[in-house]
Amino acid sequence: MTNQHLTLNKTGALWQIRLDRPQALNALNLDMLKQLKEALDTGLADTEVKTIWLQSGSPRAFCAGGDVKALALALNDEASIAAKRGVAHSYFELEYAIDLLIELSPKPVVVFAEGITFGGGWGLFAGGNLKLCSESATFAMPEIQIGLYPDVGAAHFLQDADWRLGTFLAISGITLSAAEALALSFVDGLISSDYAQSLKEQLSAGLAPSELDIISADNRIAAIYDNWHSAMQLLPKEGTLSDWLVIAEQNSQFEPFQRAVQSWTSGSAWSIALTWHHFSRLRGKSRAQVLVQELITGSNASAHPEFVLGVQAKLIDKQKRANWTYTQVESVPIAELNAVMAAPLTI
Repeated sequence: MTNQHLTLNKTGALWQIRLDRPQALNALNLDMLKQLKEALDTGLADTEVKTIWLQSGSPRAFCAGGDVKALALALNDEASIAAKRGVAHSYFELEYAIDLLIELSPKPVVVFAEGITFGGGWGLFAGGNLKLCSESATFAMPEIQIGLYPDVGAAHFLQDADWRLGTFLAISGITLSAAEALALSFVDGLISSDYAQSLKEQLSAGLAPSELDIISADNRIAAIYDNWHSAMQLLPKEGTLSDWLVIAEQNSQFEPFQRAVQSWTSGSAWSIALTWHHFSRLRGKSRAQVLVQELITGSNASAHPEFVLGVQAKLIDKQKRANWTYTQVESVPIAELNAVMAAPLTI
């Protein structure tokens, strides 16, 4: 069964959802989100279905994230800030509901990623009970490059195990390889597409995901973990954002820091500062709590000129760097950031 942007298939006890918008790298526009929500609800309601499997129909990308280009164009059609916030709120409300549905699903959800798994794509992936990927998978929350911040509950799933690691990934927006994602515990298993097919057959026969044989022995993992751990240990727990940026710049012998410094040359200082404060504010909160706050923060941030500026430069004009409002994170007014994160945390 094929919808406009999904392919659905029920085999035995397994309900399979395949993201199928390859020309857009499975970027999540509003229609695709509506179809995905309906597909998940169908699998959850079917008493014969024991497990839900989510993957892409293309090896190029699991999901490149939300369709921010479409969102930015829709925002441009609105004259007032309030109307812009309303458009963004409607989009994020549906996207976050899907993220939470996967996160809290009463039936186990297995997610298999190949290729690009960025932004909202990582948000879908992160909620799975069993998170699998192929060698081709890459993971990133690159929102600082488009004048936004890592949302979809990333302040929870990136920071949950190691908040310094999660915050660093968010403020840098750098890309992780599949092996790095495995070493840093964002992935449960690194498998081939052929083995993924074998696992689907076992799940179709009624096995539970916990009964599957997932072997991820990889002689690269220990060295990758040690390199990342050594780098993260240099970031002071009581340090400021400026402290962290300086430390990364002064310790370029660590490859993660090299990549971060490169990313900061093209990223938005406003977004980096917003991300730092957003993640600090929500540290230790559940994903559900984070997503509640992000309905406000995301709607406000999308209505801010920095977002449309970033999308226009990066995704429409294909420029390497937008002409950002601020050149340094120290120049970003804290009052401006507080206004974006306006609603008090009552959750």
